[in-house]
Amino acid sequence: MNTLAYQKGNLQSQISAHDKVSLFHIAIEMRSQNLSEEFVANAVQTALEFEGVADLIIMWGDEADPEERDEIIADIQDLIIDCKQIGTSELPYVNFNDVDTVAKDIRSFKDSLLQIVAERGGITKLAEKTGIPQPSLSRFFNSNSMPHRSTLLKIAKALDLDAIPVSTQWAK
Repeated sequence: MNTLAYQKGNLQSQISAHDKVSLFHIAIEMRSQNLSEEFVANAVQTALEFEGVADLIIMWGDEADPEERDEIIADIQDLIIDCKQIGTSELPYVNFNDVDTVAKDIRSFKDSLLQIVAERGGITKLAEKTGIPQPSLSRFFNSNSMPHRSTLLKIAKALDLDAIPVSTQWAK
């Protein structure tokens, strides 16, 4: 799912009272599935503003397959971050010819960070410390996508890192 495109198409929609009540019932179920209070609260708060997030939460509540639920959780986390950043971020310019180099730099960065995570208890422990759902962290470490600054800050804080080395030679 292209979360940003989905989210932009459903900005600031009105959510019915019935769906709002459903969100709160599903939030209770999410907590019973050991999702962090911080994640659940952020998900519901964002869903009350952005219909796309509400739709995903309701979809999670209707889904029985644990793997699909994990994917939905990762999509919700991405949208929480995207919705907080609407109209507030300036992206660096990347030359088209540098895309492969950027992807390799990101992959190398995430691999080195994952090694630190493994040494300090693994992704499950990191999920507990950051409040970021384990499926979202798995997606973060398994993709070559640009990491969100807020995610990096939460990870750095949880791992008690003063700095995370990031290659930005390609940014202009």
